[in-house]
Amino acid sequence: MPNIKMRSLWIALGVLLVSGLLAIRVSSKLRMGLTIVWEKGTGSIPDVGWTDLFTMIRSGEHFNLPALAAAPNPYAAIRNPYVTAADLAAGKEAFRSHCESCHGSDGLGGPGGPSLRHRQMTHGSSDWALFRTISLGVRGTAMPASNLPWLDRWRLSAYVKSLMLRQDLPGDSASESKVIDLAPVAYGDIPSKGPASGHWLTYSGSYNGHRFSTLNQITSANAGSLRLLWMRQYDTLEPAIETTPLVIGDSMFVTIPPNRVEALSAKTGSLIWSYERQLPDRLSLCCGFVNRGLAVLGHTLFLGTLDAHLVALDFNTGAVQWDVQIADYKQGYSITGAPLVFKNLVVTGVAGGEFGIRGFIQARDAATGKEVWKFDTVPQAGQPGSETWSGNSRQTGGCSTWITGSFDPETNLLYWPVGNPSPNFEGQVREGENLYSNSVVALNADNGALKWHFQFTPHDVFDWDATEILVLFDQDVKGKRQRFLAQANRNGFYYLLDRESGHFLLAKPFSRQTWAKGIDRTGRPQIDPSSLPTERGTLVYPGVGGAANWESPSYSPQTGLIYVPSLDWGGIFYKGHSKYQAGDLFLGGSWEYSNASNPQGAIRALDALTGEQKWEFRNPAFHVGGLLSTSGQVLFGSQQFTFYVLDARTGKQLWLVNTSSRIVAAPITFLSDGKQVVTIAAGHDILTFGL
Repeated sequence: MPNIKMRSLWIALGVLLVSGLLAIRVSSKLRMGLTIVWEKGTGSIPDVGWTDLFTMIRSGEHFNLPALAAAPNPYAAIRNPYVTAADLAAGKEAFRSHCESCHGSDGLGGPGGPSLRHRQMTHGSSDWALFRTISLGVRGTAMPASNLPWLDRWRLSAYVKSLMLRQDLPGDSASESKVIDLAPVAYGDIPSKGPASGHWLTYSGSYNGHRFSTLNQITSANAGSLRLLWMRQYDTLEPAIETTPLVIGDSMFVTIPPNRVEALSAKTGSLIWSYERQLPDRLSLCCGFVNRGLAVLGHTLFLGTLDAHLVALDFNTGAVQWDVQIADYKQGYSITGAPLVFKNLVVTGVAGGEFGIRGFIQARDAATGKEVWKFDTVPQAGQPGSETWSGNSRQTGGCSTWITGSFDPETNLLYWPVGNPSPNFEGQVREGENLYSNSVVALNADNGALKWHFQFTPHDVFDWDATEILVLFDQDVKGKRQRFLAQANRNGFYYLLDRESGHFLLAKPFSRQTWAKGIDRTGRPQIDPSSLPTERGTLVYPGVGGAANWESPSYSPQTGLIYVPSLDWGGIFYKGHSKYQAGDLFLGGSWEYSNASNPQGAIRALDALTGEQKWEFRNPAFHVGGLLSTSGQVLFGSQQFTFYVLDARTGKQLWLVNTSSRIVAAPITFLSDGKQVVTIAAGHDILTFGL
């Protein structure tokens, strides 16, 4: 009898084991959960209790758990998802009831507890550190363990973090809001080439995407004397501000998470006026509350919002001139990129490829907001390219357009990069090339008609958006002036095209890649079948973030070099299945970081015509921010927390400052009182440096 019971027990355990293994192959989410449970069970995550762990896994919220599965450090990985306006309001009420008696009103300090208005907590300032401190209390102090429900503790943590980051800055009250008196910005004022006027009037500094300035007061000889002129700090919950400021005269215009516009003095950083977008409580956002900048024409600033509206603001007062809906945010649409203005049009793309949207590029009349034209990056039925999607897959095809395009006034062509198809990793449900995903489209600027397209990664299953800045440049080749378009693509190849015809000229790896055996003479990749995602996972170079991303490159017409923020790293890609639900993630699989790939970041200087690497600059940090080159033969850039200046000809480091905050944005340069200065968004700060 005992033998029968033992045999039954072993049979049951075997069935459970086989079922578990089958489930792991089917469900990437279950695989992730089991990985975390294994790490917890083996002692790798001692600071997360079993109850908290299972509640996070079961909650349906995204606590950044894939990162915890890849690297079991909860303080670095876990992110608080309860940060909406409603969550913060609930957290504020919990603070008033349970914390205010000690920490004082608005966390300014009281008889029983210290002020919370500082950047670092004694027991850690990360999302998990705050939640754990609130939950367990602090031994030896008056702070007890919390008896609040689990959700309320997370909301309280979010509110406490908002207090930690809050700054009471001079000039921030509404009563001190001022009016600017700036001359209008004409279409002809926005440079086709590098800005020479001392202003910064469009996202990339000029229509051609160079991020190159003809200012030359800061040089390789004096860059080592740069010093901080002013700093403005913000109370955002996002890890880093991603804005590219606009500078018009003595005024600077910035975007701050979640959806705020501020007019600042370009000389001091003090506030002049602000506009705050009131957002819905629930938004479908892949990557946080980010906004990368504005456009300007006449007296008007143009802002894309996270609830997929385009808003026109008077740049002298901040007053709303018009507000139009671009798409339905409930379907997963948002706008995170800076619009582009030319002639009388303001053009915007949309984000949301991870949620099964149907991407497009839209042009509206700058004076009224009325739609002028629209180009569908997922072709409608009967449109050219619709045959490249199997079945009804184009109904949820993705192809977002979330980074700013480039424009050539001479050819009257607008060039816009397009994101990945959706679902991201599940290619079998959308057989075909999936146009116009992972492409550049060249459109007639007046009516949006397609002149040509080029697809970098057909039928992408790696989430390698082509949403990297497009660089337009002219060079003499064999005595003939030629117009080129260049892009350092997320897939690891540097591409050169004829921008009038779209003809493929060159593709050369600029970072480690293992997915393609080569590129044929038409520009089509020869894909290695062994690199495709599988249920067990496939290690591929580059990883899901790509060899390059939205962080801006720079091109110097003086050196003939294009400077690329690049990454060498691998990722593990899993094939899975997702069911479409409007506004929910629609990935069709998953991915994770591969620590074994030894991730490294670098700035690489490539010959713009050949793609040959001329030099590279590395430091120990992984992440590389956007770049800026100037006529002073210097290159401004960043890696992780450091902001530095390199010699644009050799890559030699000339100057460095540790900002103690993560930098992802690109710097700008302009004239202030006739002197060249440089501004960069770093973490929660806007910093301006000069000689």
